[in-house]
Amino acid sequence: MKLASLASAFAAVLALSSASAFAIDGTVNFTGEILDAACTVDIGTNNTMSVDLGKVVKTTFAATGDTASTTKFTIKLKDCPAAVTSAKVKFEGTPDATDSTLLGVTGTATGVAIQLMTADKTALGLHQVNNYSYPLTATVVNNLDFYAAYKSTAATVSAGTANAVSNFTVNYN
Repeated sequence: MKLASLASAFAAVLALSSASAFAIDGTVNFTGEILDAACTVDIGTNNTMSVDLGKVVKTTFAATGDTASTTKFTIKLKDCPAAVTSAKVKFEGTPDATDSTLLGVTGTATGVAIQLMTADKTALGLHQVNNYSYPLTATVVNNLDFYAAYKSTAATVSAGTANAVSNFTVNYN
């Protein structure tokens, strides 16, 4: 009799715990579209661009969060399909250890990272599709302007090389 009661209690606990394992807290609907063709990216040989941020004196960075002057760079899109009217860009790369929205640098300099910005110089975080939408026209070369600048991530910046690599993805609207 005790064994039957114990088995019944165990079955009840098992039934209740399995019911809670299947509880739904929300729903995610994925939507999208597969395009027949995309724009052609035109940034240089092997689709690689080099942006020279220049030689910046470390005294430019008096405090954490100070930035050096910005450097403009342009991603060109051409031969866009007529159905594609705008684009947003997502940059990826190794984030800075102190601020994951900044692109981490390699080399001997410390206390500094690279801030990416949209055409209106709004900060653009890594691994995020920006909110800035670039209009596209099918019959012209479309210039998607961006800016980059060194930004201090520590109170003290040490001198040295400060290089980084970032890949980007164009998301069409």
